[in-house]
Amino acid sequence: MSLSVVLPAFNEERRIERALQALAGAAPELGITEVIVVDDGSADATAEVVARVAAHLDAPAIRLLRHPHNRGKGAALRTGLLEAAGDHVGFIDADLSVSPETFADAAREFAEGYDLVVGSREAPTDGARREGQPLLRRALGHMFVATQQRIVGLPFSDTQCPFKVLTREAAQAIVPECSVDGWAFDVEMLVVAQRQGWRVRELPVRWTHVEGSTLRSSPSTAWRTMRELLAIRREHRAF
Repeated sequence: MSLSVVLPAFNEERRIERALQALAGAAPELGITEVIVVDDGSADATAEVVARVAAHLDAPAIRLLRHPHNRGKGAALRTGLLEAAGDHVGFIDADLSVSPETFADAAREFAEGYDLVVGSREAPTDGARREGQPLLRRALGHMFVATQQRIVGLPFSDTQCPFKVLTREAAQAIVPECSVDGWAFDVEMLVVAQRQGWRVRELPVRWTHVEGSTLRSSPSTAWRTMRELLAIRREHRAF
């Protein structure tokens, strides 16, 4: 399969080059034909680093898309997913907390007829694990799962794992129905996928904590995410 990989990036000048080099190195084996970096209004040199790396790589194609100001991870993913040209399109975080090699595991699930593969660090099968995550972040993650299940009702064990892959056909149908700009975009995408009848598969993944995340746990972030979940429930009549 040809695979487009989307990297949402906000102030990632220190990590984006390593991510691009790793994806380029794995591209022949994984079928990666393009990497789309969506610079979500970074205030640092993220865009300049991406342009420099792209100028020295023959393959895969590195495409840089830019938002004039920071809109949120969901907005960045919408932009990148809709621009993807590959038969399949996936996204991971620029810190590579989930290894690019995981795309090979996803490919096997598509061969079984699934339309969307969702990484899970909590799947009740062998292979799912979190390594090195601070206890507070882990507790907040579990709290989010419980809150999401009460408000939206998705049955998945880990909606926020930063690894997802869709067929291009599914992406083109699902993403235009999504409007959440922030962290709960993944929830909305899965709600729409279920409503439209796409086949979704949870894939156990190994996730390793990497220092330097731009995501900040704060009362304002929690409140924004809660509002997004309520908006998803209202907009899509979830639960």
